[in-house]
Amino acid sequence: TGKLTQLAYQIGGDKSLILKENLYLNQVPHNRYVRQYFYDAASQAVLDAVIACSNGVISNRMKMTVMFPEMNPQMDSYRIGTLLEITRAMAITLAEQNLRVRVCVQGSMGVGIFTGTPKQLSGASTLLQRMDWQSNEGEQNEGMVGNYVNFGAVGKEHVVNSGVDRRGNKIEQDDVFIILCPQSMVGIESSIIGPLSEMVDAAGDRPVILLNPDLVDKVSSQGQQSVRGRKERIDFAESFQTIFHFQNIYVSGTSYFPILGATTKTSFDQAWISYQRRDRLNNEGEVYVPILSSEDEPDGEVILKEFE
Repeated sequence: TGKLTQLAYQIGGDKSLILKENLYLNQVPHNRYVRQYFYDAASQAVLDAVIACSNGVISNRMKMTVMFPEMNPQMDSYRIGTLLEITRAMAITLAEQNLRVRVCVQGSMGVGIFTGTPKQLSGASTLLQRMDWQSNEGEQNEGMVGNYVNFGAVGKEHVVNSGVDRRGNKIEQDDVFIILCPQSMVGIESSIIGPLSEMVDAAGDRPVILLNPDLVDKVSSQGQQSVRGRKERIDFAESFQTIFHFQNIYVSGTSYFPILGATTKTSFDQAWISYQRRDRLNNEGEVYVPILSSEDEPDGEVILKEFE
């Protein structure tokens, strides 16, 4: 099926199914054009999904996995600036369609002295609000922040509905929610699933987009994340539909070099495609060649077998 995808492209098919050449993702920090390539792809996928949701084509529960090296918190190459920049790109793309977007970062979790924030999100909320949105007077996105783009945390209290405040001013409701990397923490008894599910319920039929979620249970001292309500948590996590996916393929789960290829899903209505990275002759660049295509996310063993 991967060869059929490649053939379709060669005879003039959908070029969005072919990855950009010479990404050189083994080189970090990445070049700016590489980051922009992913920012544009993710933003377009989000916009397409939100439009489809408004037309009743897909559910309002969406998730996207963007795991090139600078977005992978398991790697030394992780760059929080890249996470914030791709979030900004998606939020601005939606705001340009007159949609009000609330960008949410989970707060501290736990009880008493046993509290904390995931390392991946350390400082993210503050940095997100301080970064340059080009929203000041005379700038490209003048007035966007505070009007079409707002910030919050995870929980039903951060869902704003239309109404009137005590001064009689109209309150505009949030149209779309983007939640950065929601996850539970090792050793913390409280799970992110509780406040997240309450937030999703409060949002009603409005799109809720999870960016790089990690909704699996983590080890906790009293076992609250591994026993009680486990099935319900799993069902909730599986209720989110993938609208965009990019993840590199490595030799093993603990080795991040060399990059063998990538698995992608460029839009909610596109197939899952696995690519093998190949070097051109005479060091003239690299190319990602499609080798496998399927309706469901392919298994790692199947992908590696196709690489042989």
